[in-house]
Amino acid sequence: MHTFLPTSYISHPNPQLFLNGNPVPVIKEAKFLGIIFDRKLSFLPHLRYLKNKCAKALNLLRVVAHTSWGAHQQTLLHLYRSLIQSKLDYGCVVYGSTRGSYIQMLDPIQNHALQLCLGAFRTSPSSSLSVLANEPPFYVRRKKLSIQYSVKLSSYPQNPSYNTVFNSKFKVYFERKPNQIPLLVIRIQPDLRAVGFLRRNTLKCSILATPPWVFKRPHIDYSIHQSFKDNASPEIYRNKFEFCDHYKDFSRLYTDGSRMGNQVAAAVVYRSTTKTTRLPNTASIFSAELYAISLELAVICRSKENKFVIFSDCMSSLQALSCFKLKIHFVQNIIKDYTHLTDSGKQLFYAEYQAMSTLWAMRGLTLQPNQLFHCPLQI
Repeated sequence: MHTFLPTSYISHPNPQLFLNGNPVPVIKEAKFLGIIFDRKLSFLPHLRYLKNKCAKALNLLRVVAHTSWGAHQQTLLHLYRSLIQSKLDYGCVVYGSTRGSYIQMLDPIQNHALQLCLGAFRTSPSSSLSVLANEPPFYVRRKKLSIQYSVKLSSYPQNPSYNTVFNSKFKVYFERKPNQIPLLVIRIQPDLRAVGFLRRNTLKCSILATPPWVFKRPHIDYSIHQSFKDNASPEIYRNKFEFCDHYKDFSRLYTDGSRMGNQVAAAVVYRSTTKTTRLPNTASIFSAELYAISLELAVICRSKENKFVIFSDCMSSLQALSCFKLKIHFVQNIIKDYTHLTDSGKQLFYAEYQAMSTLWAMRGLTLQPNQLFHCPLQI
């Protein structure tokens, strides 16, 4: 796509471009991936097209939202989110760089839709409608989606848009001309600083070199997951472990992630050995649990035994493995190592237990739950 804007005081002929010997016509606007780009990049034609498209969906809401036989309020809000809000959200990171006076033409669409869904008067303030419907104003939602896009993009340095957003070369240009509408990278920086975003704390994701269908799905046993942590005593879990006859020939490993204040650690217990690792303070418990599982795979790789069962008390981490969520960096590494170990002849099974009291009961210790795993935090 080539944009050409002749100035008002200098006459420039239209550029002559050829593709395979055929001339490329010069047009005023073009539609690409559902977004209309004009010669001035004002996105005004796209905003008008979007407004007309949402107006048709408003007619459907107007019919369904009858006062006597209409749909329920929650049903109308679901229709609004699926038929109108989805259209407004699509591409808002791109057309959000237009002038504020242009993009304000979309605000009445949300206000009118919420009036129909809530059965409110036309004179009801838009802020009150947003509170009652639990929907933020459109400009707040655009800002939220832009932040989410930037944070997600920061995990993929190989994305072509990464340098455009985070390593832009036009910051000085827009600083010299404050009247110009800034790019996304300049508009989003204050919002990213407000939420405490730092690029160095973002876990970088990579594209797998191995096809995902080559990997093996881990075997996970949820049979011990029956009671709640707070209501079940350690003796119950101990009895369940003692009756696990199908694991009597397997070596058992225990993993856990913990947090003390702002500090995070992961640990693995294998026989009489405990391996602990400090993690960045910004790491979540979910990441700590997955990191602990990756630690035990390293222990298994160095072991001469061939049968192992790994116990973890984090249901979400085991579900991430069983659901094959390869978009998570830790899950990628765990699945990759698991496939390599099983191909080498080792048998690995994962099991879920619901309290660290199980570990202490099995090992005959009198320590409190998670106390051992907090040891690296005190170094």
